[in-house]
Order: sequence, then structure tokens, then C-alpha cells
Amino acid sequence: MTKDEVQGAMEEEQAQSKKGLKKQQKEAEKAAKKAEKQAKLAADQQGSEEDDFAKDRYGVPPMVQSQQKLDRVLVRVEDLSPEKADQLIWLRARVHTSRAKGKQCFLVLRQQQFNVQALVAVGDRASKQMVKFAANITKESIVDVEASVRKVEQKIESCTQQDVELHIERIFVISQSEARLPLQLEDAVRPDGEGEEVRTDVGLDERAYKPESQYLYFKFSQLFYFIV
Repeated sequence: MTKDEVQGAMEEEQAQSKKGLKKQQKEAEKAAKKAEKQAKLAADQQGSEEDDFAKDRYGVPPMVQSQQKLDRVLVRVEDLSPEKADQLIWLRARVHTSRAKGKQCFLVLRQQQFNVQALVAVGDRASKQMVKFAANITKESIVDVEASVRKVEQKIESCTQQDVELHIERIFVISQSEARLPLQLEDAVRPDGEGEEVRTDVGLDERAYKPESQYLYFKFSQLFYFIV
């Protein structure tokens, strides 16, 4: 090997070493930035949890297992009317729909064929974390809410209870549904021939959502109540 070839090989080796060193430096800087970002996110999350004044007003409570009896009188959705305005009530219902907008979240709560609009908004009773929690509750989950009944200036055409809405102060998930259900209520109540048809096996497996099944449950509960 000539002197020039040796010198060229040494220069190439030095260049490769410099490239490798630069690559290592970039990777180290990237790892440091990632670690710093993760630490900041963890600190922000811890700070937000510590600053959450409403953390006892929402969540998923543990199973009762008959160890305690909650002193609550649950109001039915169909009984919500302007006569109950400004009353603080407890309600158990399914989350029919939810829509988050800024610092507030609108929910439609449903019992059988009756539904009512509910609102969770950042304020003295609800924190940002509470609003975010409410917005992330999956549809068809069963919730217990403590809320103030309020009259509305304009009728809520999309709900059966058109003259009132609920301002939620507490919300707890009693039974959480799957993120994606095999059959949505909108599919179950859609008339035959409109849109995509539900497969027979799915309809039979999820027959509880069918309007005729809901009607039978309602009639049976009335009969049971009358007998008792």
C-alpha cells in the first residue's frame, strides 16, 4: 500500500469516526429531549391531579357489594319537569350521546324512551378534569349523576324533556360499556329498508336494544309493580 493510499484510508476512517460521533451526539440530544418532555408531562399531570378540586365529584366508584347503603332517592327522567326547577336531584341513566365544546360537555341521558339534556361545565362545582372525564364516558354506559334541574328558555327539541336540563355537580360511572358496541341504538330503531340492515345474528344477540323489547320490559315492570 502506498503512502497516499494509507493517508487516504486514515482520512476516510477519521471522517467515518466524525460521522459516528455526530450521530451519537444527535441520538443523545434526542433522548435527552424525549426524557425532558416525558418529565414535563408527568409533572404537569401530577400538578393537574393535585390542583383538581373536584376529584371527589366524579370517577368510577368501587363495587358496593352490599357493604353500605347509599342514602339516595333516584328521580326518573320522565318525572323531570319545570316544577322541579332549582331542585338538586340524583338520577341514574344511560349516556345516549356526549359532545364536548371548550370548557363544557353536553350529555343526553336516557331511561327507556325518555331522555334529558345535561351539562357539565367548568366552574365552582366542576373542574377541567371533570369535564374531560364526562366527555370520555362511552355511549350506553350507566351513570349516577347529582344535578340541579334548570328551566330552559328555548325548548330542547331533541329530547323528550324539552323544558328542563340538568346542570351536573357529580357524575359516577356505575357500569361502563365497551368503546365500540356491536349494535348502536340508532341501528336498532331505524325502520327496515333505510340504510344498512343489521345482520340477523347481531339483532338477536342484542335484542335488548330493539324498541319492541323495551316496550315489553316497560309493560312487565308495570305489571310487577302492580302485583307487588
